[in-house]
Amino acid sequence: MSTVEREPATLFVHDWSADNVVNGVVYGLFGIHLVLVFLAHTTGSVLAWQLAASAILLGAVLGCRLAAGTYEEIEQLQTAFLGVLGFTFVVLGVLYQSSSPGLGLGPNRPFAVTIVFVLSLSFLLVVTDARRYTLIQWGAVACFAVLTGVYLANSLAFVPSSTQSRWPLWAAIVMGSNLLVIPRLVPEEVFLWFLPRLAAVTVLLGLFTYVIGDYALWIFEVRQYSSGPTPQIPGFDPGVTTLQSAFPNPNSFGMVTFAGVVAAFVEFHRSVVARRPLGASVAAVLMGLCGLGLFLSNARAAMLAAAVAVGIYAVYAVGGRLTVPVTVVASVLGVAGLLAGMYVGVIDISATNRFELWSASLGAIRDGPLLFGYGNGSTAEVIDAYHTEDSFSPHNSYLRVFIQAGFVGGLAYAGLVVGTIVAGMVDYREVDVAMLAFAVGWATHQMFESYTMFQWGIGSVLAALVVGYLLLRE
Repeated sequence: MSTVEREPATLFVHDWSADNVVNGVVYGLFGIHLVLVFLAHTTGSVLAWQLAASAILLGAVLGCRLAAGTYEEIEQLQTAFLGVLGFTFVVLGVLYQSSSPGLGLGPNRPFAVTIVFVLSLSFLLVVTDARRYTLIQWGAVACFAVLTGVYLANSLAFVPSSTQSRWPLWAAIVMGSNLLVIPRLVPEEVFLWFLPRLAAVTVLLGLFTYVIGDYALWIFEVRQYSSGPTPQIPGFDPGVTTLQSAFPNPNSFGMVTFAGVVAAFVEFHRSVVARRPLGASVAAVLMGLCGLGLFLSNARAAMLAAAVAVGIYAVYAVGGRLTVPVTVVASVLGVAGLLAGMYVGVIDISATNRFELWSASLGAIRDGPLLFGYGNGSTAEVIDAYHTEDSFSPHNSYLRVFIQAGFVGGLAYAGLVVGTIVAGMVDYREVDVAMLAFAVGWATHQMFESYTMFQWGIGSVLAALVVGYLLLRE
């Protein structure tokens, strides 16, 4: 039975069996992991290596659980447990050293960075039991390994104590765990359960600003955004200010509410199919809250991504699996047509200088180091000489990777995103349609924003998790 055909998981049960207790602890750890990601983004605090450490601990839990289900003899089981735990402590030690003063001090730094690359990749493969991988999954691992290798190699251009030298390791562990570890440890239903509820909390926090104005709550600054255009419905201006809630800008808030809308829509459909009226009602409320937040964010890229993902899933819900490949292709062509219409001026939607930034990025890619890119520094500084506007990043995830990691890293990144989606389309009879639709939505969103999956922000983590769930074939 495919993932989407299962009944929604019962997350909270009164069965205190050992398995359910362990599952409850694991789901709680995953929830804490997501909350840390939200905190890091909303407060501006850099929790990168702490998030990587959290991901490593989740990997250790997965490794032990897989070992317990594989080995029956006590000696083999003890050896497997000790191996996973020993590997975990070694990787945690390397990660802690990377926090300060840095990796590979001294003349043997290239060798040390190579060891770190092999160690981190091996850890991810060991705890996920790579013997179970399919050919598609190995292709994704290869793309991830190439991307990680290029970023780690480029880190040698910076002094070991600099953040530019150390962040690729943190990003690699966070991204690798989202792709390979968490989807095998935490059921998709739990992931989709958390998303709309966390997003709805941020919407509720933001709505209070329309009553009492901007305010501070603990470590959060909850604000409206008055520096840009206000949310409008065609032909109607509600006269409200754009909302950014506890996030640094409305685009981040829109990204979170986009994820909440899609997850709530999937939960609503599955609850209706399973004839769970209470679950459907809760999902409908969450979808309404997240949809309101998405509108108030005025984040057009997030709105487009939500429309793409919800549209693909809605057509599937009505027409069945045969509609999936056609709908995905139609969505991609629709986005391309929208961009073309905006470029020639037929569609009256402002691109906010994105076409100029994309053109400048392409110029920088053309003139720069083709194979391995400009390195891990600021992409805004790289493209600054190619346009006349103020210094901005490319506002396109794919162009960002091509600038930093060249054609080798860029093609690996594009292969991971596009290749996974194409593989899902080909396998439309068994694919998790919810995750396929979600992945197309995130792929669309990355066309307009500069985050990549090789980071640890909210968009990076959620997009990588969705690709990871889509990759999972069990």
